[in-house]
Amino acid sequence: MTRTFAGRRRLIAILALAAALLAAVPAYADATFRVLTYNIRTGLGSLDPSLDPYKDRKREVDLAPIVAAIRSANPDVVALQEVRGETQAKTLAAALGMHHVYHRHGPKYGKWWGLALLSRFPILASESLPVSHGEGNTRSDLLIRVEIGGKSVTIVDNHGDKDIKDGSNHKITMANLEKVTGPLVLLGDFNARPAWKRLKHVRKRLADAVEIAEEGGDALKEHGTFREDRKLVDGKRIDFVFVDAKLIRVKRFGLIDNAHWDASDHIGVFADLELKPE
Repeated sequence: MTRTFAGRRRLIAILALAAALLAAVPAYADATFRVLTYNIRTGLGSLDPSLDPYKDRKREVDLAPIVAAIRSANPDVVALQEVRGETQAKTLAAALGMHHVYHRHGPKYGKWWGLALLSRFPILASESLPVSHGEGNTRSDLLIRVEIGGKSVTIVDNHGDKDIKDGSNHKITMANLEKVTGPLVLLGDFNARPAWKRLKHVRKRLADAVEIAEEGGDALKEHGTFREDRKLVDGKRIDFVFVDAKLIRVKRFGLIDNAHWDASDHIGVFADLELKPE
């Protein structure tokens, strides 16, 4: 009886210690995730710069290089630009084993292409947000909500209209997001360089991930993310990850491995994010 009682006491002590250790683990410990933004040029690659995504929109393409490029970064959420319709989005999502949503840019000049968001997390809601009607381009942002670490996280895919140079389209983007509460990530191909004034509307609320990254940011602030004729355009960083720095910590910032750069004329940009405790 004595041995049994002593054994029970030890078991109780072990269980109490285990409970204390579990309680010491913060609730947000699993609230880390990697996002990737990638302009895929509709799968045309970067080997023939003369190809035009619009004029060659019916050309057959091989999406395997895009799949390999995305897979190499092992992201949890992927924001894609220049996606040629629902079929491409569905094909990429299936190959990567991810959930997806696709929305075209708009009825005027925007029917044939759009944005896609792929996610390992179930997509709880999605919305297309009209932004601009530029010179030949209709643009919309794509918003999704997912649950990460028990919190609702809003992720928005952006493809800025390069023909609108006054920043009004980015102003509309941020106006559309005024009512969003909680952790917010805005990423995509903004068609703007870091120092350009047209991004001022975004920077009023959100931080450029490369500038606050704990790792990798310093080395990549001036690194381009666009190539012409398979050559990197120095300083042309036009693909961004913006976050609400009050609620999100940027652990690492990086680019997809250069072995995959020929898959598109853009270089995929990723960031490892962590939700901050409340």
